[in-house]
Amino acid sequence: MISTFFDYRQLTTNLKSSLEQVGSTTAVARETEYYKANIGKIKTIDEFVDNYRLFSYAMKAHGLEEMTYAKAFMKKVLESDLSDTNSYANRLADDRYQKFAAAFQFGDSTAVTQTTGQVDKLIAEHKQTIEEQSDAIDTENGYFRAAIGSVMSVDQLLSNDRMRDYVLKAYSVDSKYWNRDFLTKVLTSDVSDPGSFANNVAGPHASDYKALAAAFNFNASGTLDAGVAIQDAAQTDATVETYTFTVPKRPTAAAANLATNYYTDKIATITNVTELVNDPRMLSYVKTAYGLASDTLKSTVTNILTSDLSDPNNYATTFGGKKFEDITKAFNFQPDGSVTSGLAAQDSTQINGATARFATLYDDAQESTDNDTYDFYRTFVGTINSIDDLIGTSRIYNFVLSAFGFDPKVEKKSDIEKVLTSDLGDPQSFANTRKDPRYAEMARMFNFDSQGEKSVPSLAQSQSAIQQISKEYIVLKTRFGNTDNKDAATAEASYYATQMQKIETVDELLGDPRLVKFIVEAKGLKTADVDTAMLKKLFASDLTDPKSFANQQSDTRLRDLVASFNFDVKGDIIQTDEQGIQSRAEIISTEDLYLHQSLEEQSGEDNPGVRLALYFARLAPDINNAYDILGDTALLEVFRTAFDLPKEISSMDIDKQAALVEKNLNLSELQDPDKLEKFINRFTAFYDLSNDNGLSSVVSLYGNTSTSISADTLLSIAQLKSG
Repeated sequence: MISTFFDYRQLTTNLKSSLEQVGSTTAVARETEYYKANIGKIKTIDEFVDNYRLFSYAMKAHGLEEMTYAKAFMKKVLESDLSDTNSYANRLADDRYQKFAAAFQFGDSTAVTQTTGQVDKLIAEHKQTIEEQSDAIDTENGYFRAAIGSVMSVDQLLSNDRMRDYVLKAYSVDSKYWNRDFLTKVLTSDVSDPGSFANNVAGPHASDYKALAAAFNFNASGTLDAGVAIQDAAQTDATVETYTFTVPKRPTAAAANLATNYYTDKIATITNVTELVNDPRMLSYVKTAYGLASDTLKSTVTNILTSDLSDPNNYATTFGGKKFEDITKAFNFQPDGSVTSGLAAQDSTQINGATARFATLYDDAQESTDNDTYDFYRTFVGTINSIDDLIGTSRIYNFVLSAFGFDPKVEKKSDIEKVLTSDLGDPQSFANTRKDPRYAEMARMFNFDSQGEKSVPSLAQSQSAIQQISKEYIVLKTRFGNTDNKDAATAEASYYATQMQKIETVDELLGDPRLVKFIVEAKGLKTADVDTAMLKKLFASDLTDPKSFANQQSDTRLRDLVASFNFDVKGDIIQTDEQGIQSRAEIISTEDLYLHQSLEEQSGEDNPGVRLALYFARLAPDINNAYDILGDTALLEVFRTAFDLPKEISSMDIDKQAALVEKNLNLSELQDPDKLEKFINRFTAFYDLSNDNGLSSVVSLYGNTSTSISADTLLSIAQLKSG
């Protein structure tokens, strides 16, 4: 009877079914359910090791059952910082302890107000808000120009919310707390009459009300006289300009276009440099277009524009060199300030040069200010530990609100606090019940708990999982002496870690080919076999449903890949305030290991060789070098038996043992399922031979009972018998 080979093949032909059968036994099922139901309640190492059922389950899963009694020892293992090569677990020769420590998260996850990804997204949100506000200026200007002609009365103007807000904002009138009666009196005032209502309004905004009244042509009754338009072209242009220059708190493309239109119209009429510098808008345009500081004096500009470049001691050359000389050349002014005879202040080429420069430089000062703000935010947001800190740091608080288009002077700080402490997983939370979706988006950018303190962020993948999959990727790419791949592998791992801080949905993950390639290859899979379409189906699987697509795959690495992410079946990040000591992936992995250990243990009761074969087949994907085999008694026993080597080889120098392993076994071939299976078959054949499991009588039929019989011959016999 060739029991080892036959029993092994019987179990592994459908390993998934064999594991499910073991898992369904009363004892295993009971312990597994207890573990899954209670491991999430554990918060400390003491609670864990003192709960015998949970602790012993985990210890058995990791092949450490014989050490369950050693609580003090295992506490040191669990307390180890695995990022520190000198930590207790890392100093132990048996890497099972490192893997055990890595499977649990006792304080590993770091509480942060914002991740790097969230900081980047907030800054991107600020930039997007700026663009939207700039676009909105053009939109509102277009609406006003198109609609103002249809307004026939004060009442009609004030009843149109959009039109009214536009007008009030243009003239700096409070658009939130407006009074119809008051505004009606202003709009029906005759500004040429010193006794009119608008001319007698007191207070800091008196001039604004006069300007508002002058912008429209309403009569005393609030209507329009026959043949009189609500505004003439000049009034409409003035209102649009006022809105464009007043409402945005920063330079916009719309304002730049108006400034350019004004400049190109006015420059054609300039006959003397004095006319140019005495026009504030023209002077400002010139300063901006030619890179002069905003506080440059009119006299300085005059001196530059009237420099006689034929004189080596002229003002431009003496005080500004080539920069000032280029400005002088951009205009056609004489030293006395007049325009050169037969020329304009600027010809078309010079005007085009000025406007092109202005279009490039008009917002440079603002961009510099923005970049300073972004740098400040990146530097100091890490010092914010609570919502109180955030609200109390005005520069950061104001920046955050402005990023979402909110006015810090208008928003209630108490409301912002409620927003930032909202549980986004609860549809009835404060942020989710606000009509404006920007509040929920703001809450999503921070990691405050219900008490307003910074907490562990809800990421697409936990920090420990990111570290683990990155480590797996680098190991796979550099194993078997492929150290030349280390730099490239490290770069990909760095890219992965950075990008995963930003990923919020499955679609975002699968939309990045580099990330897809990384997660597939990190699990030892091939993108040719696991494409984006398949991954989409896997991520849509309910891992609690045994019949789901992911759970039906024979290769459990696919399910493990999905479990390592914190996505729900809809592809969104699972929002939870609870941080257990194990992630979903780690719980599933522990259960898998427990089932494998149980299967191997039960199989070993009848035939230790089957247990060894199952164990080697399970760990083979993680064998990276000869020392992995030499450091594991069971793996070494399989290797020694498969090549009919004596136990005494263990007394050899360790490096010579490693050389012996590498001479007999191509470790890279263990990653090939077919070649791994061939090796296991070889082991089972030699195991039966060395343990006299009925094989000797079969071999004797071929006239050779020596233990040095060809492995291929033994395999042929085994396969013939099993068939």
